This record gives sequence, C-alpha cells and structure tokens, in this order.
Amino acid sequence: MAAVRSIPPEILGLIIEDYADDRKTLFSCSLVSKPWLQSTRYHLFGNLNLILASAAYGYEATFFTLLRHPLCTFSTSVRKIWVHPAYDTQLNNIAQLGQLTSVRTLRIDCQRTISPLIMTTLSAAFKDITTLAMTIRFPSLSDAIQFMCSFTLLEEVLFEPVRTPGDFPSADIQMPSKLRSIHLHTLRSYERWFADNRVSTLSTLSVEAIRPLDDVARLDEMLEIFGISLRHLTLRFESQKGVSDLQINLAHTTQLRYLEIDLSRLTRRHVVDALGHLRAPHLETFVWRSRRAFDLPAELWSNLDTLLANRDVLPALNSFRIMAPMPSKATFNPRFYMPMCDALGILSGEDIHV
Repeated sequence: MAAVRSIPPEILGLIIEDYADDRKTLFSCSLVSKPWLQSTRYHLFGNLNLILASAAYGYEATFFTLLRHPLCTFSTSVRKIWVHPAYDTQLNNIAQLGQLTSVRTLRIDCQRTISPLIMTTLSAAFKDITTLAMTIRFPSLSDAIQFMCSFTLLEEVLFEPVRTPGDFPSADIQMPSKLRSIHLHTLRSYERWFADNRVSTLSTLSVEAIRPLDDVARLDEMLEIFGISLRHLTLRFESQKGVSDLQINLAHTTQLRYLEIDLSRLTRRHVVDALGHLRAPHLETFVWRSRRAFDLPAELWSNLDTLLANRDVLPALNSFRIMAPMPSKATFNPRFYMPMCDALGILSGEDIHV
C-alpha cells in the first residue's frame, strides 16, 4: 500500500472513481493507506442519510460517537445530508450536526408535524446551506415559509409541505436574497406568496403535479409575474378527467434558455397546445417528456416540426430532446417525422433520448 504514494493524483482519482460504488473496497483501502483516505473521504462521507429517532441506535449511534471523537477528520467532508427527524428527536444530536461545517445541501423528510424547537435547531445547525429540499408536515403554511426563509444563504429550494393548512406568514418575512431556483411540488395557493415575494436573482422555476383544468389559470398568472426573469422552466402535468386542450400562456417567458414539459400523464398531442404561445428568442433546449408510444397523427408531427424549426420564433433553439421510457428507442426515429428540425441539426447526435 505504500506504493500508492507514488501514483499520480490523476491516476489515483480515476481508480477511486472506478470504485465509487464499491464502498466496502474504498473503506478497506482507506483503513490501511492514508493517501487513499485523503482521496476517498468525499466519496465515503460526502453524503449522509440519518434517521433521527428519540434516541440514536445502530448506525446513527456509531456516527455520533465518531463525530464527537477528538480525532474525527470527516466533519469537513460532508457536503449533503438527508435527515429524517422525529417529533421527539434529541436536540443535542441535531445541534451536534452543526460540526459538519461544509454541508451545503440539506434534505428533510417527515410526514408528521415536527416540534418547533427541532426546526429551530435544524436551521441553526445548517445555517450555511445553499440548497434545501423539504418534504415536511408543518402546523401551518406560515411555519413552512418561516423555516425556509431562516436559511439566509439559500439559493435553491424544493418546497413540499405535506398536508399543511393555509395561513400565510406576516409581511415582514423576507425571501432569501440569493434564491435563484424554486421547485414547487404542487400549485395549492402558496405559489402566490412566492410570486409576490420574488427576488431579482430568481431564474429557475419547476412546478410538478399541475392539474390541466384546475391549475393552468394560476400557472399563467405566476408565469406572467415572474416573466422575463426566468431562464429555466420545468412543468410537469397530472392527468385530469375532461382535459381537451392545454392552453398555457408562455408569452411572458421571453428570456428562457431551457424549457422542459412533462406530458407523460397526458396525451402526446398536448405538446403543440402547450407551445402555442411560446415566444423565446433565446431558448436553446426544449425537452419533451412523453409516454413510450409515438403513434401520433402525421399532422401533429408536421405542426411540431414547423413550430420548432421556425427561426423567427425560436432562432436560438439547438436541441430538441424527446425523453420517454424504454423501449421507445428501438421503435421510434424522430428524424423521419421532423425533417425540418433534422435539417437544422436540432435532432442531431446524443441529444435524442427516446
């Protein structure tokens, strides 16, 4: 193992990358070789998943014992942490996680209401995070927004309150000033607060579980408010009985660079409806997620081909990707149906994913 010292860092890095999924081997090598430990530390400890019960058991107990040890060296290696707190999680265990000073991504999952003290302790322990994914049941929407806004350095948030009633926060709560990316799990009224309190840095919006009949009007209003600030937009639609068309107003999102529309739960013909109002001269990438079958009328393919190849409307578009479950790749060739886009190189090379 002493010979490892003579291996160039680039070669050692490639070897470690090759064993990245074999944690047992990485652990074994790290136990007997300091150079291996230094190089594999981020692979071994970069991501943590902790179940914070009322008392620490098994893996969690061992982890906290190691973290308290004076010779602990991995505390600065952890970049992402996923915690599952309980209502009676020990506060000292949460506070101890504050020793993980390099954590920048925090994910919290809890289907039950958590004690306010636990939430306060979490925000204090991870005050420097830039990414927050929260799937939590809160006493009220106000509590959820207050918790999110307690992370002042936040740049990206996945906001998913579970069975959380309304009650908007007071007007003095401010959105984190560096927030650039918002991922909303549903449109259930709280999107209004995000729209009214938006910050100038916001450039990415992702909305899931959009109901075509009940949510499109609110979605249009939200897109109008965010307007030209958006550079990346992702919309995922749910199925809903009675849907005949899908008239989304994308006319205000004129600065988009990336657009993704997931119609997997709707019929494929809705893609043309969804793009009807698109006016994005800077759009470079359009991703269409659909089902695996592509037995669509020739007229639909022709309309889609004409729309995406229109250089007056989409002069910068250079990538059109169709994302669908396998085995679509073996049964579908978009070049046959979209000759104008193919001629422009929009469908070329590795950009086709079907």
